[in-house]
Amino acid sequence: MALVSFDIFEYVHDSRQAHGLRAQDYTRYRRFCAHHLRTVRKAAKLTQGSAAGFSKLNVTSENASSTLHVEVQLLQAERAWAYAMDLRELHSRTEEPRQRQHVVQRLKAAVNAAHTLAAIAPGFCDARTALAAAAYWLQLQSQLRFELQQWEAALDSAALARVITDRLAQAGSSHFALAHAMLEALDPIVRLAAYQMRVSGAQHAAPAAIAVQWYNSSMRGADDRVSAAIPEYADISAALDKLSAPTGESVAFANELHWRGGTVSFASQELAAQVDRAQGLLKAASGDSSDSLDAAVAAYRKIGKTARRCYSESVVAAQKSQTAALDALLSAYAAVQLYSVCVLSAIGVTQLVNEAQSIVHACGATSNSADALLVWLAEPWADGPWTGDKNSPRQPGLAQVVVCYDKVRQRLAALQHSVTEMEAKLLPMVRREIRTQQIADEAVAAEAYYTCLRNYYSALLHASPACAQYVDSLALLDMVVAENAPHATALTDQLTKRDVPPEAADADAPCLCNLAPLPDKIAQVAVAAETALSVVRGLCVGTSENTKAWVHSPISRLSLVANTLASKSASVPQRVPNLVDFAADFAVVPIKPLFYDLAAPAIDFDMSAINAQADKQGASKLGSIIGSLWGSR
Repeated sequence: MALVSFDIFEYVHDSRQAHGLRAQDYTRYRRFCAHHLRTVRKAAKLTQGSAAGFSKLNVTSENASSTLHVEVQLLQAERAWAYAMDLRELHSRTEEPRQRQHVVQRLKAAVNAAHTLAAIAPGFCDARTALAAAAYWLQLQSQLRFELQQWEAALDSAALARVITDRLAQAGSSHFALAHAMLEALDPIVRLAAYQMRVSGAQHAAPAAIAVQWYNSSMRGADDRVSAAIPEYADISAALDKLSAPTGESVAFANELHWRGGTVSFASQELAAQVDRAQGLLKAASGDSSDSLDAAVAAYRKIGKTARRCYSESVVAAQKSQTAALDALLSAYAAVQLYSVCVLSAIGVTQLVNEAQSIVHACGATSNSADALLVWLAEPWADGPWTGDKNSPRQPGLAQVVVCYDKVRQRLAALQHSVTEMEAKLLPMVRREIRTQQIADEAVAAEAYYTCLRNYYSALLHASPACAQYVDSLALLDMVVAENAPHATALTDQLTKRDVPPEAADADAPCLCNLAPLPDKIAQVAVAAETALSVVRGLCVGTSENTKAWVHSPISRLSLVANTLASKSASVPQRVPNLVDFAADFAVVPIKPLFYDLAAPAIDFDMSAINAQADKQGASKLGSIIGSLWGSR
């Protein structure tokens, strides 16, 4: 028989909020429980009344097999509990002893129903549902012990209920965090019981901290004492040990993601399994296997999809109850989404960069040798002038390199946007753990570096015989030397000065260790751009015969390149003129009405002449109107 899985805390919380307790109407809630109990009993075939008479049918370990039997016990406990709370409000106004006795009787009935569920749940429910039933029973029992002024037993039950609930929230889904809203009703009980038991530090500590402290100091290792008030304490402790190891923190979950030297804990075991699988696939794809890399990309996309779903579920739970555990879950799932986005972005950037470098090396050129690149540009058309064939192997390849680096910049810009969007969803502690600001800074530095490469190869493309746009090539090279390379170097220096621990390197994703480039690579691009600048500058200011020889005489290209590299003529301009270096011609600008508004205070008008002209025009217009109606004189 398959084990039953039932979310007890969500069921109880939704029932209470939807049927009266939002307005503290216990009578309405009790009536709902009684009516719904009859419906559920009928569906479970446990009806107790018929035309022949009354026959009591209880849920036992022999007949319990479905979620309907869990609902029967929950509704019985909730009906008795709601009646007790209703009587307590009445007793607070009348203070009659009989009403208090009635409150105790109804609480005992609720505890008995919940205890029955906790006792039979391990037989037909899974481990988490059984522990949730035990936590629900302990919550009701702590209220009963508190009503009877049994402070130690009340504190034992409340502390164990909180420990169980925290452990379920650590290892389970986000719905278990709804139990923290129910635990808020136990905070006054914990405080007063701890005060009565003279717990040290209880006056200034939070109720959750008091409960955890009491459990660790007074309950663990004291099975004989605790079992007197909680008979199933040994079984509950064993079930807790099987579920997960104790952490002592109410917002630290059992599943963890180690990334960038920090640790992010979350609750979904499904998401944890997907993270482990994706990290294994990425390690296996460290070679040249494209199939393994595609599988890793698909796995990380699945991580992002699951993290978004878990985040949406946590948002729905947060709308019902806002707790510290839910805030931690929301931040953790947002961090996992950011992790998936960063890995996918890094893989995409690495693929595009490798594609661009393979194109360059396949054509026999490198990024750190400008003269070799220019010779390489001259080689494809050595047999004759370039005819504009789009299928030429070199020039379209260089254009593809520029396209690759443009795509790299787009991916890095999208990564910056994602980091900014996700950072708003993270708690400050999580931001410090994974250093989200440094991720954005690394993406900015990487974008600046690839902008250098993009402009460098674009300049060489403009200097090729297919384009022969030497001025544009000079402008791009001058931009690389004067702007792009210094900017990328400054951003990289800022990153290297930061105190980053060595464990920040991700063993599962080497491409994510450092998105920012090394200063040596930027320096190589700057040197190559300076060398290419001297070559293209000579071509730009040369005579028309040189330009024609470059385009139409393939035989003279190699010697022309050698001569321009060897000559350092003083007539060569040192930089490309900017727009500000040219005198702009004055243009006729039409006058706008705003001009008159601004100039009106400085104009000396002849108001007498203006008024006389206005009166004259007004009189003539009025006369024409009257004449058109009654005729002229």
